[in-house]
Order: sequence, then structure tokens, then C-alpha cells
Amino acid sequence: MLVVANPEARRGRYDASLQAIMNIEQGQQSRRWLARWDGLNPGATPLWRLHGLAQQLGLGQVSLKDESRRSPLGSFKALGAPVALLRLVLRQWSDSGFTAESLLAGRHADVLKDYVVISATDGNHGRALAAAARGIGCRCVIVLHAQVSEERELPIAALGAEIVRITGNYDASVEEAARLAALRGWQVVSDTSYEGYEDIPRDVMQGYAVIADELLETAADDGPCPFTHVFLQGGVGGFAAGIASYFWERYGAQRPAFIVVEPEQADCLLQSTRSGRAARASGSVDSVMAGLACGETSPLAWRFLQPAVDFFMTVSDAQAEQAMRLLATGEHGDIPVLAGESGVAGLAGLLAVLASPEQARQLGLDAQSRVLLINTEGATAPGVYQALTGLSASEVLQAQSDWLAREGIAEASLLARIEAHGRSGATDRGGVCRIALTDADRAGRDQLVAWMRELGLQVQIDQIGNIFGTRPGLNPGAAPVMTGSHIDTVATGGRYDGIYGVMAGLEVVRWLNERKVQTQRPLVVAAFTNEEGVRFMPDMMGSLVHAGGYPLQQALDTVGTDGARLGDELQRIGYAGELPCGAIRPHAFIELHIEQGPVLEAEGLTIGAVEDLQGISWQEITITGQSNHAGTTPMRLRRDAGYCAAAIAVFVRQLAQRYGGSQVATVGAIALQPNLINVIAARATVTVDLRNTDEATLQRAEGELAIYLAELALEQEVEITAKPLARFEPVQFDQRLVRCIEASAASRRQRSRRMTSGAGHDAQMMARICPAAMIFVPSQGGISHNPREHTAPAELTQGANVLLDVMRGLCDEG
Repeated sequence: MLVVANPEARRGRYDASLQAIMNIEQGQQSRRWLARWDGLNPGATPLWRLHGLAQQLGLGQVSLKDESRRSPLGSFKALGAPVALLRLVLRQWSDSGFTAESLLAGRHADVLKDYVVISATDGNHGRALAAAARGIGCRCVIVLHAQVSEERELPIAALGAEIVRITGNYDASVEEAARLAALRGWQVVSDTSYEGYEDIPRDVMQGYAVIADELLETAADDGPCPFTHVFLQGGVGGFAAGIASYFWERYGAQRPAFIVVEPEQADCLLQSTRSGRAARASGSVDSVMAGLACGETSPLAWRFLQPAVDFFMTVSDAQAEQAMRLLATGEHGDIPVLAGESGVAGLAGLLAVLASPEQARQLGLDAQSRVLLINTEGATAPGVYQALTGLSASEVLQAQSDWLAREGIAEASLLARIEAHGRSGATDRGGVCRIALTDADRAGRDQLVAWMRELGLQVQIDQIGNIFGTRPGLNPGAAPVMTGSHIDTVATGGRYDGIYGVMAGLEVVRWLNERKVQTQRPLVVAAFTNEEGVRFMPDMMGSLVHAGGYPLQQALDTVGTDGARLGDELQRIGYAGELPCGAIRPHAFIELHIEQGPVLEAEGLTIGAVEDLQGISWQEITITGQSNHAGTTPMRLRRDAGYCAAAIAVFVRQLAQRYGGSQVATVGAIALQPNLINVIAARATVTVDLRNTDEATLQRAEGELAIYLAELALEQEVEITAKPLARFEPVQFDQRLVRCIEASAASRRQRSRRMTSGAGHDAQMMARICPAAMIFVPSQGGISHNPREHTAPAELTQGANVLLDVMRGLCDEG
């Protein structure tokens, strides 16, 4: 091992001259483009937290971004070549109307069938280019040098690429690709630059910035960098430049320390920092780390690395092989990871540095360090991988799946809690009737509080009856991370609505307790009062009062449908607490809930990342006409409140159909007086429920309804009044939290989508005072508020696992 400090490294704002070449905006555009390509697996690649390794090494945190899951290629190179090819074609056909989306869909293959791209490769870059070329419909030629195995050649050829073999090394293959391109008019798409050739290598590097964008999309916008040290693979320098430039632009002088690692036989970057310019390697270049076995630094990449990288270092093949085995076996209780020879260079470098206390001090590695590693490839040469680790790729992936199942929320325990709690208010049909502040609700509350105390939570009850169970954090003064929902139901309720989120929160606490995991921030499990609003209006009352959106005294004075006063009922059941409402202000709030709709099931998805929630407008409309005989009163002389009620129901349905989009409208209740078959109704009461995700559109719908009611009253010679019952604006949930949910789902191999919630939830009230988001799991048949409400046990468990991941990550934030 050799470590060299870079005397040219500096901290400060990202250089404007470099930003003009490569920047976050272009990296994010690359990500948007590639999201449409079926050559990549959907979603971000996982970021594994290696807690066991961090503890063993005496570090605060070790995180591993796993590019083995990027695509069937199993390498980060699947990002660079496609982006470069897209930008190249868009430049050369700038007047054609081509778009990245249309190119990736292959809609211009007839135009591009004679267009030829060529590149040299050690395997992964060439395979990525071949896949992209096949996708857009152009030809691809790949030059392979003598050290590239047949095992790496065959997958490239299988993608339709024409293979050219040479006897020299990688640098010789680069020269041959350039020669053939000049001779035949082909276009070189290389990841290394040379004089006069920078645009395409720049675009390749910009593609690698997708990794950095994924890494930082869940970091707080105004917070510090989540990593103090980033170990990056070397090679020609393009990968390291693509990642480091993104971090540097975002964090400026507060960027992390960058350490670039390369094979000791292919130390071109280390030699470059010694000489102060892009240089050649001092060794033979031949290394087991084939993707890093590069003899000459890319001059363009060096322009970014020279001012940004703090240390350059080398590792031996033996150290790389040791790191491969450590990840494959999950040696310290961490998740097993499929990491190939080049993918482990960063870990090999970290282990080598920490073996020397002096080197560790030089790099500033200690118990407070948060280290990022990037596994750039999986078993891209399966035979080599098995020979070096003693395990096949399939064995490691199976061990990974087993670990994920073993280290998640215990399905049996979660289901047992839901089953046991369902006995409070159980109905003969298998449902639950646990209406707010009834005796059944008291029994459910008593059970919840008992479980909270068993788990060691500090239980507090506020003045509106909300229940909070707090697990302390290492930083007791930090704002807590809160999860939870409600335990009250409608009269014909099912077994999962609301209670699932509360029980899953308890299971997160149990998981942390059993493993003796201490979080930085406190964790709170909450159960909010009167979410359903069946007995006392409005609904979501407990969370609304907590968030300061409804006066406490007004809530306490609310009279229920049975004539009872809410405050009196709180006293009666023993849940009129003393904690001031709103006393707990969370760092973030995450609510796990069943979807209560059909979308996830219909699309075969497991997780919904809820990004917004519809605004709600409830009105009670009263029509006063004239009662009269049904047989003797001519139709033209009637003042029929019943007809007006029906006309309103038809109008709101047509309004919703006319608006389209997310607009929905419902007449849920109609009451007629005197409600006799042979008497024209003198009075009608109609409820109207309007919902939309856009506030302006919702207001427009309300306005149209008001105009219609006025016209109808005039036309039918009746009196119509509208009384507001509830009005909540649409809610946009915190995008960072939504991305955290998506990232967890992807890491656990669960298919997800972003969603709108059509129902109201406590999270929409909590979003008034803290970042909030929701996790949905499927509802069988879309049925809810019904004893037939059901979600499969495995889906309940996966939702709880996502909650666990998100809560744990948020609880460890500074």
C-alpha cells in the first residue's frame, strides 16, 4: 500500500470553469434520460449501511452504494456509455427532432442503422456501449486487448457488437479504436480523453454523476454532507471525477475528503499527483482489478481530480481479493454483497489505511467518520469471481435475500399485534367497530399503552387524548422522528386501517431494542385521537389540534352524533392527558398505511411512496321546498326538494367527469323530509365531498357548485343553503422523504411507485409542522372501511421493513 497526499487539493467553491464542463444540472438530466431506458433496472441502486464493519473498524458509519444492482451488466459503466451515445447522436442530428426518449425507444433505428460507434474496453464500458447501441439501433464495434478474457467478451458479442481483438494492452486497444475510426469514418465513444477528444469522455463522466445524484437526493438540502470521507476507484479517472465534481459543486468548502484508490500495478493517478500533470502508470498495468488496469490518466478527468482529491493510494491484488470475500460473506453481520474485483478497490483502500494508525490519522479517520464506498461492479466475470471468493454469484445473492428477510421486521410478531388489537371492538363479521372515545376505543388505548411500556417507551398523553410513546436517543435534545397513525375505526371497520401503522411503529421499536441499536434522535410512536371523525367532527381531529390547526377548546366542546361532549368522553375513558398539544415537534413524520384503494394491487406493486394528498371540501347542503300531494300536484307547480337533491348529485358527478385528472366528487348522504312515498319532499339534506390535488382547481369546483346551487334555487323556487363541514387544502409531502421511501423499497427489491392519497390521513396535518410523507401497501380489491379489508401478510411486513429503514436513517441524522 502506498498513500500520497495531493498538494494541489483545495477546499472552496467549485471552480466556475469546471462547472461549465460538468455540473449537477447535466447530471440530473442524464438521470432523467436513463430512467426511461429499459437497459437499466428501475429505481436507484441500494445504499447498504455496514454497521458491523463500521463497529469493527472503529468508524462512525460505513455506507456502500451497490452498483451491482444497476442493470443486467452489473456495473456502473451502464450509466456512462449510454449518456455519451445519446448526447453524441443528439448533437449530430440536432435538426432532426430526436429526443433522448425517442432514441432509447428505438424509434429512429432506420436512420441510424448505418451509423457506427467504436470503443476500446476492459469489458464493462464496451458492454454498456453495445447495449445502448442496440437500443437506439446503430452498429457497435468493440476493440479488446489481450488481457480481456473470453468470459468478458461473450456478453459483449451477445449484444450484437462486432469484436476486434489485438495482442497489446488497454492503451494499445485505445489506439487501435482511434485508428479504425479515422480510417472508416466511425465515431469513438471512449471513457478516456486525449488531445482534441474531450466532449464524449465528459459526457461519460456526466453519466456517472447519476450515482452522486442518487446518493445525495435523500440528504437534507440545508444540512451537512452525509459523508466525511469518500473512497473512489481510480482507472483513468473518469468515474472519480464524475462523483467528486458533483459533491464539490453541492457542498463547496464543506465537501468530504476524497481518496482515490487504484491497483499498485496501474498507478497512473498517483503518478499524476506526484508529477503535477496527467501521467502514465509506473507498473505493468496487469491486475486482477481489470476495470482499473489503466496505464494513462485521462487529461480531462485530471482537471477535476487535481484540485478535488485529497489522497491517492494503491492497493494490491491480494487486498482486493480479501475485500471481495469480506463483502461476499457479510463477515461482520452485515448484508452479503456481490462485489467484483474492481468494485472493492475502495473497501480495500479503507482496510489498508486503517491497518496503519499513522495513515488513519493522516486521513482523519476516527469514530466520528462517515465513510462512503461505491461497489462499482458485481460478478461481471462470474468464473473469476467464484475462483477468488469461493462462492458463486447466485450463492451470494441468495445469502443477501436471506439476510434481508432475517434482518427485517418479524412477520409473525407484527401480525400477532394486529390480531390481538383487533379484539378490541371486534364484530361478528370479522371486522372492528372501535369508534373514537367509546369503551372499545378505551380498551384499544389501554392495550397500546401497555405494549408501549413493555417496550420501554415513555408514554405521554396530551390534552386531546393523543398518545405518544418515546424511545430516547443519544441526543435527547434533538427533535424526534415520529411515526404512527390512529386506532379508531368507522362502524364497519376492517382490521388494518390506521392500526397497522401504529403496530408497525411498535415493531420498529422492538427491532431496535432486540439489537440494542441506539439512534441519535429520539423515536416516537403516536396514536392520534378521532381520525375517522365518525362520532365527532371534523375527522383527523387529534393530529389537527396537535399541529395547531384547530383550537383545543373547540375540539373539547364538540358534540358528537350521540349528543356526548368530546371533552367529557375523554375524561370518562381516562385519556384526558396533561401534555400540552403540540409539545412534541418532530424532525420528520412518516405514516405507514394501507392504500384503501386498488392501484398498487392492480399494478402488481408492493410499496406506494405517497407524494401528495388531495384537498378535501365537505359541505352539507339544505334544500327547503314545499311538501304536497304526490298525485294531485302538477309537475310544473312543484317546489320539490327531493328533485333538487338528485339534481345536485348528478351535477357534481358530471363536474368531476368534466374536470378529469384528480378531481373526484361524491354525494354520500341524502335525507328527505317527510320521507314518504306519496309526499313531495319539503326538505332535503345533501352532503357533497369534493377532492383534488390542486388547490386552484378545487376552488374552481367549489365556485361552480355555488353558482349551480344559486341557479337551481331560482329555477325551482326553493331555498338552498350550504354549510361547510370540513375544508383542507391539498398537501405536498416532503420530496426528500418520498425519495427515502423509494430508496428503501428498491434496496429491499420491492417494486414501488409514487402515489396520491385520495383519503385524508394524520400525515397531512403533521405536514403543517414538519417534513412528512406516507408509505402505502396494497389493499386487496381496493376495499377498506369494511370487514373484508385485507392486505397479505408479506405485504404488511415489507411495508414495515420500509418504515424501519426510513425511520432508522432519519433517527441517525444530525
